Amino acid sequence: MDYILSVSIILLAALITGKIFSKISLPTVVGQLVAGVIIGPAILNIVKPTSLISSLAELGVILLMFIAGLESDLNLLKKYLKPSIIVAILGIVFPVIGIFYTNKLFHLSNVESLFIGVIFSATSVSISVAVLKSMKALNTESGVTILGAAVADDIISILLLSIVITFTGIDSSQGSSNIIILILMQIGFFILIWFLFILVKKIKINIDTKLAPTLGLILCLLLSSLAEHVQISAITGAFFAGILVGKTKYKESINQHMNQFGNLLFIPVFFVNVGLNMNIKGIIENISLFLSLSIIAVITKFLGAYLGSRFFKFSRLSATEIGVGMISRGEVGLIIAEIGLKNNIISDNYYSTIIAVIIFTTILAPILLKPIVLKIKNI
Repeated sequence: MDYILSVSIILLAALITGKIFSKISLPTVVGQLVAGVIIGPAILNIVKPTSLISSLAELGVILLMFIAGLESDLNLLKKYLKPSIIVAILGIVFPVIGIFYTNKLFHLSNVESLFIGVIFSATSVSISVAVLKSMKALNTESGVTILGAAVADDIISILLLSIVITFTGIDSSQGSSNIIILILMQIGFFILIWFLFILVKKIKINIDTKLAPTLGLILCLLLSSLAEHVQISAITGAFFAGILVGKTKYKESINQHMNQFGNLLFIPVFFVNVGLNMNIKGIIENISLFLSLSIIAVITKFLGAYLGSRFFKFSRLSATEIGVGMISRGEVGLIIAEIGLKNNIISDNYYSTIIAVIIFTTILAPILLKPIVLKIKNI
């Protein structure tokens, strides 16, 4: 029964800190992230990360991205596809190079340095989405570019991970042909998405309105599962499921139900769970590495996204919003880090430090993002 108490404490802490941070004009999600740090092993050690909490958190981020897809303007996503891809690419290249050479200064091996660079190439789109959504800025030119770039970012990061694992000989038992099969499967996934888009566009779907939210959720979970099966992040499948459902006449009803369903339990648990993974010991033992990685992770991701935006004639302020919106790492970075630990690519000595940096950038991004969005709105 301990898990029931743990979930109760998580929800209560998320509610209290969320309200406090909202009162002092900071994003609610930051309060929820901080709640995880306070009640977790880092400070009070009341709640420890468990497989159940992680599972609930994973459902939370899937629902969050499904809602983001539902609320996204597909025409705007198409319009800003090119800048999104360029922002994503530069937002990967800069961190990989910057983090690689930073690690080399600390005498890490080439393979470990490169792998840590891949970890910090990924963006946590869910954090920025939560802030933009709460401020009704998701369907602005900057918001759409952040969303598109972050989704592209995650896809490219996973592909990059597959390439690094294959060509460094870490998974030599499966050989280089494995990556070809993987890429073909991923192409097949996007062909399926394209086919479903055509289907939804051409066929008028008529179902019982009461069943629509449940069927929408089933589609979300199926596409999320399929995405994970081909080693694309589950949140990518959830996002496309949301866009698909958003093209039907049941969009508003499903959106309302999913917001209520997700925010009651799963979404707050996701944000608190990120904080639960903070390890103060990992910071103290490798303080120089922590500070160096934190600074380089923030600067390189911001710079790559900012320059990519400016290339497409975004204003300095809008480019700054996009750069800051891409700073946070999160679920994808945590997943890649765990893969690295299990495959002995990352040593135990550095793993907790890397996790601490991921969480630091995740907390920092929404704090910086909110005032920029407010400034743009007031222009």
